[in-house]
Amino acid sequence: MKKTIYNLGLALVLLMGTFSLNSCSKEDPAPTPTTGGLVVKVKLEGSTGFLTGVDVGLATSQANLDNSIYLQEKVTNSNGQANFGQLNPGNYYYDCYHVVGSDEYYGEGQIQIVAGKDLELTLTLE
Repeated sequence: MKKTIYNLGLALVLLMGTFSLNSCSKEDPAPTPTTGGLVVKVKLEGSTGFLTGVDVGLATSQANLDNSIYLQEKVTNSNGQANFGQLNPGNYYYDCYHVVGSDEYYGEGQIQIVAGKDLELTLTLE
């Protein structure tokens, strides 16, 4: 009987020690982000709404942009957004060309992507 109580007590002490060690362990820190997000919204100059179904190009240099050598091309969705997702940090160049009737509109710009930061910008076509 004493041996059973002793074994039960020992098992209880060991079990409590296991729980206390597990509850004090450090949590893994969140990984440091290595990319940043980019969403481009497109609108016409003087307009309040955003354009849907227009192509937006993203290039890694001004020369590539000028020659239509794009890293990615996206079409704006029903909210007028072209989501380029997560990108490596650096400078990017973007543009959009759009025709409404016989009128042609164009806009371009440059953005710097920083790790851990998601950006949303508005491209106004003139």
